[in-house]
Amino acid sequence: MTQRNLLPNRAVLPSMRVVFLRAAVLALLASLGCAALPLRAQLLPQAPSGPTPHAESAPAAPPRPAPPAPRAPTIVANANLVNVVFSVRHKNSFVAGLTRTDFRVLEDGVAQRIEFFSAAENQPLTLGWLLDTSPSQVNLLPEEQELSGDFFRQVLRPKDLAFVLGFDADIRLLQDLTASPELLSRAVDHAHIGGGSAGSIYNPGPFPSSTQIGGTHLWDAIVEACRDRLAQQVGRKAIVVITDGQDQGSEHTPAQAARVLMDSNTVLFAVIAADPAFYHGFYDGAGALRKVAKMSGGETYYVRSGHMARDFNQIAAALRSQYSLAYRPTRPLRYGGYRKIKIELVGAAKGRGKIRARAGYDAGSALR
Repeated sequence: MTQRNLLPNRAVLPSMRVVFLRAAVLALLASLGCAALPLRAQLLPQAPSGPTPHAESAPAAPPRPAPPAPRAPTIVANANLVNVVFSVRHKNSFVAGLTRTDFRVLEDGVAQRIEFFSAAENQPLTLGWLLDTSPSQVNLLPEEQELSGDFFRQVLRPKDLAFVLGFDADIRLLQDLTASPELLSRAVDHAHIGGGSAGSIYNPGPFPSSTQIGGTHLWDAIVEACRDRLAQQVGRKAIVVITDGQDQGSEHTPAQAARVLMDSNTVLFAVIAADPAFYHGFYDGAGALRKVAKMSGGETYYVRSGHMARDFNQIAAALRSQYSLAYRPTRPLRYGGYRKIKIELVGAAKGRGKIRARAGYDAGSALR
């Protein structure tokens, strides 16, 4: 029996080797590819962990707050502080250039520590211009209108505000708070004489309210100006009222007007402009208004027709020469009560002038 050759034919060997070699290479490549996958995954850049481009981006972190600006030497509103605006007068002029060490302040006779002090140029001014438009002013109003524009331009600076009220049997806001001397002057120019009865020739505007009586609501106008416009303001506050000083029909009294002036730290400058021809010799003066102005730390000026400019210049000088101070009472405000204020000149400044300041304040009102 012929032995069967189990080995492959030599001619077939090369081709078989190629087949086996190819199979080995493919197997090796397959194994290398599988092993390389984890390595490739490790080498690929990682996807960002934040939202995808289509998602809403998270809000940016708030910017770091800027460092606080240096503190300006001005008096701030603080329920625990008592602010006082005052001036120092020597004869017919006002004393400027004084410092904190030139003054001492007492409350009910007890010395207080001055926490803040400032001269007028560092404090904003809020000014109320109150015009008596009752029939007694018919011959005086034109001169008041002529001079008011120059006064506003002379006194007001860009950081100051002023408003205009006209009062007779009604109280009218002729111009709300503004820094524009032009708007204020225009409002004064548009003021007219009113305050008569419904058939009065002096009342070309709206008739007075049927609930009002009398023709000159002086005390009501002062109270309204303080409560509605000035009490909310900081810095220096003043009212210039041009009137003959005669009140008719106000709901408020002189004492109430004085109290609201002091509680709102508002200085009253009273310009008494009386026309003798209107009263036929029966004019009884303006003693009550003068007292109210003094209690607020203000002044009273008696003017004659044709000579108002001098007194307006005096008021402008007073406003430019004011000082402001603030103290924290040694007796806390929560105990309430009316308290007297007295400011004195001390040291080298003693005797250099007379201080004009409000007489006191209601501690209960100061907390409200």
